Formats: sequence, structure tokens, C-alpha cells
Amino acid sequence: MGYIDKGSAERGQKLSGGARDGLGNLIEPTVFGGLSADMTIVREDTFGPVLGISPISDKDKARRIVTDTVYGLHAIVFTKDIDRAHHMARRLPCGTVAVNGFSKGDIKTPFCGYKRSGPLSRDDGTEALDQYLQTKTIWISTRKNK
Repeated sequence: MGYIDKGSAERGQKLSGGARDGLGNLIEPTVFGGLSADMTIVREDTFGPVLGISPISDKDKARRIVTDTVYGLHAIVFTKDIDRAHHMARRLPCGTVAVNGFSKGDIKTPFCGYKRSGPLSRDDGTEALDQYLQTKTIWISTRKNK
């Protein structure tokens, strides 16, 4: 509720949701529009049923907004241009970039964010096994010292 209240207080346009259930335990998924790059719900990972939508047609502006945050878990790019989709996906500092819809990925692909959106380890994929390894390098000289 704190993010919903903050989004409204910072003049975000609540497009849907935001109500609690009768017991106060659940919150309806909430969608905000009319966002600016300095709003809390744009700059922070909400991890709640709160989503901000920012239609941006300029790819450089979109990249600046995404880059100007300390988080980088997931981004979604909507475009009809597959070349633009690949261009943006490679350049956005996010652990997962979906195109034209949400996708966490697959158990076979690594999952984690960049920057403060997660540790350096990855969940899922063969990369997830690395966190259980203790790698060691051993150098042995077979020459006799003279």
C-alpha cells in the first residue's frame, strides 16, 4: 500500500486496482500511468502488485531512464521492430529483458538482476551451480630448483 500511496501522492495516474480485500491481506494489482522518471514507483523495485507503464518512443530516452536507477531486474520492450527489440535488449542494464510481453524465462536460463536487483549469483540455468562451487587454482612446478 505504501507504493500505491506514494504513486498517488507523486501525482501518478492510477489506471486500475489499488483496493484491499475485505480482510486487508490482499491488494488488487494496481497499474499507474502518467509517470515521470523521478517518481518512487519508477525508481524502485516495488515487488508488489504495482506496475508503472511509461510509453516512450525514443529509444535513447528509454535507455537513460532505465540506466538512471540502482536496480535492474526486469524490463519489457514493446515494439513491432525486431531489430529495435534486439538493440534495446542488448543495451538495457537488466538481468531479464522480455519483448512484447512478460516472461521470467525458463528453468534452463539464468535469472537475476543487475546492480542492486540481486546478488552476483544467478538462479536457474547452469550458472546457478556456480554459487555452490569453491574454485581453486593449484600451480605445481615439476622443475627441480638449481
